[in-house]
Amino acid sequence: MTGRPRIPPRPAWGFAAACAVLAVLPALVLSDYAHDQLTESYLMIACVLAWNWMGGFVGQISFGHAAMFGLGGFVAARLILHVHLPAPVAWLGGAIAAGVFALGAHPTLRLRGPYFSIATIGVGEVSRHVFTYWERFTGGATGLSLPIDVDFRYQLYWWTLGLAAAVAVASLAIRHSSFGLRLLAIKADVDAAADVGVSATLYQDVIFALSGAAVGLAGAMHASYQSDIEPSDMFGFDRSITFVLLAVIGGVGTSLGPALGAVVFVLVRSYLLQSFPTLHLGLYGVLLIAIILFEPLGLTGLGRRFVRRVRGARRAGGA
Repeated sequence: MTGRPRIPPRPAWGFAAACAVLAVLPALVLSDYAHDQLTESYLMIACVLAWNWMGGFVGQISFGHAAMFGLGGFVAARLILHVHLPAPVAWLGGAIAAGVFALGAHPTLRLRGPYFSIATIGVGEVSRHVFTYWERFTGGATGLSLPIDVDFRYQLYWWTLGLAAAVAVASLAIRHSSFGLRLLAIKADVDAAADVGVSATLYQDVIFALSGAAVGLAGAMHASYQSDIEPSDMFGFDRSITFVLLAVIGGVGTSLGPALGAVVFVLVRSYLLQSFPTLHLGLYGVLLIAIILFEPLGLTGLGRRFVRRVRGARRAGGA
């Protein structure tokens, strides 16, 4: 990455204050249910923001990120169970494995638009079947069970918060750097970017590996948090669809907008599953269609529109 990232100071201070409040929240009034919901929210925020590096900044919509999520989780689980590494070290191993796996998708980066998306669907589904039948590694359909440490599971709240904060900072740094400008140039016109010396393949390789590593790290933490993991869940196509859906709901291509979609998803999902167990996916589909039709930038776009109206009303009142 070249060029010094320029992050606005006021949002940076606000972000730091929010992280500080969330860090001390468990010491205050926080139920076990809220603790669990927030931990899942942090993992989902990290995944969606990392997906946005590829899908939002480069414009390559990936439906195969569940492969990196699952690989990171199972590699970390094996390192904990058989090599007896400490969990944080095992998570790092899972992240590295997921990043290297993402580099293996290099041939697909020559594709653009729907062709790339279809290729990632194939990669994701092949990965799910291969790892499901690779019983020595994943345990097959029954999966793997990690030792349960109640205290460590509780501490994962801060680990996942740190991951979400680190990925958010990385998103801001990428978006406000010359590296991010090159990614946006590739998104706008790959041929024009090549004419001015921007290697689309190289930059896509780098950002895809970083995105895969971050998602793999989240998958590794998820494995430790859930204790019981299986390939059909970790590598499931619905997980990849969720990443895309939440990015669109929050504001695909924006720096932190997808995080809003992740928070809304985790908080609303439990209610929808209880109230509409057979219709919750259909409701998400309707929400997605409505956002695409009326507000392509999702919740971020709605927020910006609201701020503009408030400022316009203030100016009109002052006049």
